[in-house]
Amino acid sequence: MAHSAREDIVIVGCGRVGVELALSVHRQGHTVSVMDANSKAFDKLGPDFRGRTVLGDALDYGALKRAGIETAHGLAAVTASDSANIVVARVARDIFKVEHVVARVYEPTRAPIYEMLGLQTVASTSWGAQRIEQLLLHPGVRSIYSAGNGEVQIYEVSIPDAWKNRALSELMSSDSLRPVALSRGGRALLPASDLALQAQDVLLVSATVDGVALLRQRLQLNGKD
Repeated sequence: MAHSAREDIVIVGCGRVGVELALSVHRQGHTVSVMDANSKAFDKLGPDFRGRTVLGDALDYGALKRAGIETAHGLAAVTASDSANIVVARVARDIFKVEHVVARVYEPTRAPIYEMLGLQTVASTSWGAQRIEQLLLHPGVRSIYSAGNGEVQIYEVSIPDAWKNRALSELMSSDSLRPVALSRGGRALLPASDLALQAQDVLLVSATVDGVALLRQRLQLNGKD
């Protein structure tokens, strides 16, 4: 089914995540409906929000219909209850055939349940902890993008002097690391594995948690691993 640039988006839950998401999507010109069981929660949207607010429980089919679920391009279930989020996400996908459905997971240990059901999830608690750890312990390697629940991220790495003239393949010699792009002198390129690194090259790397730990270890060893 084709969609115009202006999409109808339903957000179930008007807590901190729901408010930030609603305002961001609204600013991009999409039609947004926010649903919550607490009418006072809508106050947090502020006076500039021009989307629709719908009072109702997350599991109320009538309220979901008033929010526009029957014609929605996407739905985000971001209430404070993992159980409610999983039910709403399944209802949106399986009953109302919403094309794009995402559910917020507050308890990361429940993520496998969502995955088993084929639902897209975001567990910001896990990602946030990983990001804080990076800032505290590894300031030289910066995460700029997180996929899924943070299992794979893209990192920006500044190549140190000790790795000058060494092959990229030496730094990337692991299945948990993949080079994405390299910037040198203001120009970007797709690097070959035999590319000789230069000091101050900026390398973008996709990596798992284990992969980035290995990358940091190699960089900290000043290229003498």
